[in-house]
Amino acid sequence: MPAAFSRTTRALVSDSALPAVWAWLVAAALLTLWTAWFVLARVQLHEVSLQARLEVQQAAHPLAALHSARVVRSALQLGREVVQDEVLVELDAGPARLQWAEERARLQSLDRQADALQHEVATRQQGLAPDAAAQGAALQAAQARSREAAAALAWAVDQEKRLREESAAGSVPAVDALQARAERDKLAATLDALTAEARRLQAAAAARAGEQQAQVQALQRTLAALQGERAAAAQAVQRLQLDIDSHVVRSPVAGRIGELAPLRVGEVVAAGQKFATVVPAGRLIVVADFDPRAVLGRVHAGQPAQLRLDGFPWAQFGSLPAIVSRVASELRDGRVRVEFTPDGDWSPRAAAAGITLQHGLPGAVEVTVENTSPAALLLRAVGRRLGDAGATPASTVAAR
Repeated sequence: MPAAFSRTTRALVSDSALPAVWAWLVAAALLTLWTAWFVLARVQLHEVSLQARLEVQQAAHPLAALHSARVVRSALQLGREVVQDEVLVELDAGPARLQWAEERARLQSLDRQADALQHEVATRQQGLAPDAAAQGAALQAAQARSREAAAALAWAVDQEKRLREESAAGSVPAVDALQARAERDKLAATLDALTAEARRLQAAAAARAGEQQAQVQALQRTLAALQGERAAAAQAVQRLQLDIDSHVVRSPVAGRIGELAPLRVGEVVAAGQKFATVVPAGRLIVVADFDPRAVLGRVHAGQPAQLRLDGFPWAQFGSLPAIVSRVASELRDGRVRVEFTPDGDWSPRAAAAGITLQHGLPGAVEVTVENTSPAALLLRAVGRRLGDAGATPASTVAAR
């Protein structure tokens, strides 16, 4: 017993507080470092979308039928390169072609009738002037004969007066005076007849001119009606031609057929039925759909991002850097569309990793939305938790 107590006494005498002090100092240093990291360190916050894909910057163009019709010819092959306006599918347009042929024949007939009427109108208009000149010449001749008859009548009146006076004086026989009087009456009747003839010719000329003008106007009205029918027939031909053309499905752009539904010759397709998609050549972009609560007000153009392709594990193939280019301001199916452009040239990196980048490759994209400290994150989480806890009773009361 004394020996044991003596060893304990010596142990207590030799014991020192220096290790404990060092332990406390190390703990304080670690706590200080952790506090500095907790307050001053910066960590990145990411928003991730698993609904991302590569798309050509120029939108893909779907091909669809405008009419319900039978397939006559199809040149669709998956992956085939096509040029702009190339005929890919031709639908049966037999009824429209028959109507087009009928309207075309009617239009040609109306063209011939209109040409004949135009020629007749021109001929009649050209004949108006010579006919009017002939009528005017005949009237002038009648008026000249009237003036001649008037002059002869004036001479006969003077002669009859002189002979009557001489007959009354006994210088000439009375028969001569009677003959002079008869000649005067004859010439007066002739003058009346010639004057009436001149008036008749003038009236006939006016009536003939009016009749000819009326005939020309009637022809012009008929020509106008024919031209109206011709314009309607031309519009019908054009409309039917457009209808026939709409039965031919052409490639809207140059590119590659990226999606194809089975389509066989002789099959009847419905109006609006989509059977292929043409993917134009162009620069690839990344398109992703995000939860609106995660991106609205937080994701904007210029933020960095990383794309990880589903078919190529990122641990082996890595990721592709991108930059946010556009953020939609409206929801579609409850999601927000965000577009990204490559950060640099992806071709060397993809070639080195053995990745063939093409339209439609799916993947996931993460966007760096914020750099903040762990302390701020902790305070934010606590505030969100307290806010949720405080909102629950209120919502329960409101529901009640």
